[in-house]
Amino acid sequence: MEKYLYFRTQATIGDDDDSAQSACFPLSSFLGMHPTADDTLTLFFIPQIRVAGGVTDGQDFTNSDKVVLTLGSVNTHKAAMKGLIKAFGNASSFREDSADADFIVVADDISTGTSYITPEISAVSTIAIGAAFA
Repeated sequence: MEKYLYFRTQATIGDDDDSAQSACFPLSSFLGMHPTADDTLTLFFIPQIRVAGGVTDGQDFTNSDKVVLTLGSVNTHKAAMKGLIKAFGNASSFREDSADADFIVVADDISTGTSYITPEISAVSTIAIGAAFA
């Protein structure tokens, strides 16, 4: 069974109503990550809305989805990346009979109880689902 990664940037449940507030990606769509500031780490995913064609040299392209995570301490990217990779690698060993075996909360900013998969993460800064191009 496919595992899914969940992210929420919205602290108020009543305002959690669009893709900028929360998103879920198949673990298999994770492409990689890199630092984007002293205290941010950006994760990239295969886009949920795929777009192809349109460039002059004939090469196809796609937009990409990303989640920007805020780190609790500056320059802790390596530790955060190691923690995420370890958690993602262990995802296959999550108990299949567990109610949430297929749903992995990576970062949830809900005000009633934030939850982060690794201690270096302190918040979700941005969730960006690429829009379809006309």
